[in-house]
Amino acid sequence: MILLIDTGNTRIKWALLGEHGLGTQHADSYAGWGPIQLRAKVLTPAGRIERIVVANVGGERIATLLREAALETCGFPPEFMQASAAAGGVRNGYTAPEKLGVDRWAAMIGAHGLEPGPACVVNVGTAMTVDGIDASGLHLGGVIVPGPDLMISSLMRHTSDIAVRAQDGRLGEGLFADNTLGAVYQGAVQSLTALVERAQATLLKLCGESPALLLTGGAADRLERIIATPVRRIPDLVLQGLAVLARESQPVRSREAV
Repeated sequence: MILLIDTGNTRIKWALLGEHGLGTQHADSYAGWGPIQLRAKVLTPAGRIERIVVANVGGERIATLLREAALETCGFPPEFMQASAAAGGVRNGYTAPEKLGVDRWAAMIGAHGLEPGPACVVNVGTAMTVDGIDASGLHLGGVIVPGPDLMISSLMRHTSDIAVRAQDGRLGEGLFADNTLGAVYQGAVQSLTALVERAQATLLKLCGESPALLLTGGAADRLERIIATPVRRIPDLVLQGLAVLARESQPVRSREAV
């Protein structure tokens, strides 16, 4: 049994990979966690595991915490995956492949396994990433922007009147809001949705066929409800790709790349 862990900027997601495939994804915010919480919530419930395979974009603090907790609980360190030139049928489009975020890499590998044609892969969290893949599995590049909550909080922090006027109100559903809080929220989600739709249109021109749209991430529901085109929301897309990476790699107990 392999324990797969996906650590983002604010949330940790995990699932078990066994001979029958990937198990149920679990997720939680890890703010304020120490070794006790990590062992109690993630490692101990996993039971007897042979490997811990991690996609980490949360920084060195959570990486160190994972190392310490894994060594104490399981007796071996986690394996931190990183992007490579090719894996899982996907070829990395970055000139320096290792510089691509491993969460984006894993999500694209997961997407390519689910969709045979071109795909637009969108991960909506603290940041939002949009990546394009053609039918051959070539990564065409991507875009990174603030996610909806970061976009909203940045506007609130760096303005005066807007923050004051947005202290109450309702979010609403339409593009044009009748209060400041709703206007700020709609500005964020509508802007991000427009970027996704622009990415789809660009991929259509590049690939000659309409790309599948795959949506993942903790804030994916904000966009899913207003995107006009068909969309597949796959909450465990990063873990699905991480499962492929785990199967393709050999256990390396000394691996310390973050």
